[in-house]
Amino acid sequence: MSPAATTEPADRPDVVAEVEARARGLYADALGPIGARFDFDAPPPPAETRGPPMVLLLGNHSSGKSSFINWVVGEEVQRTGIAPIDDGFTIITRGPERDAKDGAAVVTNPDLPWGDLERFGPTLVSHLRLRLVPSEALAQVALVDSPGMIDAADQRVDRGYDFAGVVRWFAERADVILLLFDPDKPGTTGETLSVLTQSLSGLEHKLLIIFNKVDRFGSMRDYARAYGALCWNLSKAIPRKDLPHIYNTYLPTEEAAGSGIPLDDFDKQRDEVRAEVMRAPQRKVDNVVSRLHQHAKRLRVHATVIDRLARERRAMALRYVGLALAALLVGWLALQVAGLFVGKDGQTRLLLWDLALVATALAAVGGMYAWERRAHARELSLDALFERAYARELVLGDGAEDLRALWASVRERVRRALDARGGAPVRLRRSEARRLDRLIGEEIKALRSRAGQGPPA
Repeated sequence: MSPAATTEPADRPDVVAEVEARARGLYADALGPIGARFDFDAPPPPAETRGPPMVLLLGNHSSGKSSFINWVVGEEVQRTGIAPIDDGFTIITRGPERDAKDGAAVVTNPDLPWGDLERFGPTLVSHLRLRLVPSEALAQVALVDSPGMIDAADQRVDRGYDFAGVVRWFAERADVILLLFDPDKPGTTGETLSVLTQSLSGLEHKLLIIFNKVDRFGSMRDYARAYGALCWNLSKAIPRKDLPHIYNTYLPTEEAAGSGIPLDDFDKQRDEVRAEVMRAPQRKVDNVVSRLHQHAKRLRVHATVIDRLARERRAMALRYVGLALAALLVGWLALQVAGLFVGKDGQTRLLLWDLALVATALAAVGGMYAWERRAHARELSLDALFERAYARELVLGDGAEDLRALWASVRERVRRALDARGGAPVRLRRSEARRLDRLIGEEIKALRSRAGQGPPA
């Protein structure tokens, strides 16, 4: 389905500013402190939430991303061609005059919302640029052109930085995502498959899939064959019963006028795509709330799994404390009973023997505890830990699919958090659990209602 249009309240600047300010307050007052205790991802900096609405374009090198940008802007701001032209991420936004800035200038400017990209390393920064264009079409939106994805079946693609991770970074912050496919390459292998299954996971609500350049087909039969191939490939990459809507588009050029197929219906779909791009400012407020909601749910799962490990470690320690107390009690009782049968001369020797036996028992208990804890840490399965933490919800099917998706998104973050603490987990306080649950169950719903968007997904 195409992304739904936002309702009227989200169009009002005062409502947008209020929702963004309240979201930043929830990040700072609730999510930030709890996330810091559990070594979770930091909330987005204020510059990001205040940044311009953003549209991300993805596709292989000949899918028409740059041509589409030029058509939306109304002038040639990106070079185009059949061969690969650009191997980096280009952010195009409005400026007082035409200008270009390299990646280092972009990530080091605290007034720009893209500084966090620096964490992907110098190679990514060297493949990042910002273009300022004095165009009215860019008055309320920034367009992000991405390098063409490489559909190499052998997966041996090394760009020198985490391409899928960078795409995920932009996709989470984008208000509209366009994924363009070329009629000559309707495949979903290599980087395209990785982006579909990883970088865009959970972001389907703002994704538009576009089958571009349909004017190149000589007949409807050729078009139907290529369209069917794309649908087949997508069905293998997108784990859904129904495929999302696919827009069939082309750009109005002199070459398109000589197409071998009727283009009227494709004109309408192209205009729908452009309308969604221009609607990015209205969609931004909903995405601010959705991102807050997703961050809170991911933090809740992250903290709950780590808390489960802390509880299991505490239960193990208490079990061995019980064994140690039992050893002391047995030793004391043995000493009392034996004292009834020996005289004063033998009591000192008996006490020494009893202390030696108790010390041996305590050492054995301590050794068993140390051995079991090391074995537990060595054989720890995070997936099994998650299953134990959410056993009831998973068995009852109460949002099990959503839970597993959330777990997949935080699993490595949990591992890194435990590694950073040397495997020593922290407990989730009751006040923190109640705060997260209230935020997810009440406050974010109220915030979405204020934005005029209905209940969260």
